[in-house]
Parts: sequence; structure tokens; C-alpha cells
Amino acid sequence: MKNVKFYLAFVAGILVYAMVLHTSSCTREDAPIGTIEPPDYQYGTETVKNSEGWNFDKTHSSALWETNYLGVSALLTGRFNTFSAKAEFDEDNPENSSLSGFVVLSTVNTGEPGRDAGCLLGTFGVTTISDTARLTSKKFELDGKGGYIVTAELDFHGVKKDVTMQLNYTPMTHFDVDSGISGAPYAVAGLTGQFEFNAKSDFLIVSPNIADRVVIKLNAQFKKPG
Repeated sequence: MKNVKFYLAFVAGILVYAMVLHTSSCTREDAPIGTIEPPDYQYGTETVKNSEGWNFDKTHSSALWETNYLGVSALLTGRFNTFSAKAEFDEDNPENSSLSGFVVLSTVNTGEPGRDAGCLLGTFGVTTISDTARLTSKKFELDGKGGYIVTAELDFHGVKKDVTMQLNYTPMTHFDVDSGISGAPYAVAGLTGQFEFNAKSDFLIVSPNIADRVVIKLNAQFKKPG
């Protein structure tokens, strides 16, 4: 009998210990846990500027777009074959930065020649208004997460409106002569951006083929010899 009492007392002790341990080691979801500080993102001091000998590398860049087909169906995606960009980018001083570029709308490419030469050209307003869309930055700001928020003017289909672009920088990489890379020595660096706009409600596009919301993805690589 004494053994049974001892065993029961031992089990009870273990349960009490487990409950105390659980209570002391776990925090309820609604319990205050103090202030959480955001990560301290560091920005470098690199510059990528046309005025300093950096050239736009179109071969390794792209201007892409996407929207819902018929406004509700599967994603319709494409690119523009003719485009360019200019940059005066200061990594740690965004107020000194600027970015501009253009696409030629009639070079739209979705991989379907019949579609590209047909309804899409009418959709983009190429035949009636302008064959060029332009983007010009107005303000660069740090986003506090290692990237940038860029306010830019989009000039498209005869309308000019501001858009907000998320921009990220790919730091410089240098290739030496002995790296085996053709054309070395040179350095490369990149800017990647994404923004969206309302094609119908803001830029007066009249078409049942696309949704109002259009997303643009820009990949701009720059190259500097030496």
C-alpha cells in the first residue's frame, strides 16, 4: 500500500512540475511580449550612372507586362522588344537618383504573332494616339527594407499620371580578364522594378480584351567596361 501511495505521489509531482514548466515557458497569444524592432537594413554606397560610364545593357534586360485576359480569365503576359532606360542611381542617397525609360508599343510580343499584330495594337492605342510609352521618375525614397519607393510619371495613351514603383538594386559584380567571361574586364549591376496602373479608368483604354489593372515589371541591367 505504501508503494502505491508513493507511486501516486510521484506521478502527481511530475504532473505539477510539468504544469509549472509549461506555464513558465509558454506565452499566451494575447499576452504582451514587448516591442519588436524591425531589422536594420543597410544600404551600400555604390553608384550606377550613365554619366559615369555605365551603359544600358538591353540584351540582358526586359520590359514585361501582365493583365487578365477579358478582365476575368487567365493571365495574359507579354513583353516589348524595343525599349531603353537611363539611370543616375545613388544607392545611399536616393534623393540624388533618377530613372527614365520608354517602350515602343508596336513591338509588343506575347509569342502569338496573330494576336500581337491584331487586337493588342488597337488595345494599346498604337494606331490612334502614340506608339511610345514613357516613364520618368520624380522622387526616390528608401523603403526601409533594403529597396526603394519611386514616384514616377507614366506617359501613356495621351495621358500622364503618377505611379508608384517598388525598386530594388542588384549590387555591382566585377569580372576580370581571367574570369573566362567574354569581353571582360567589366562590371554589371541591375535595377528591378514593378508597378501597376489602371489602363481603362485612368489611361482611357477602351477594350474588352484586358482588365483595368495592368502590372509592369522592369529589369534594367547596366554595364561598365574596365
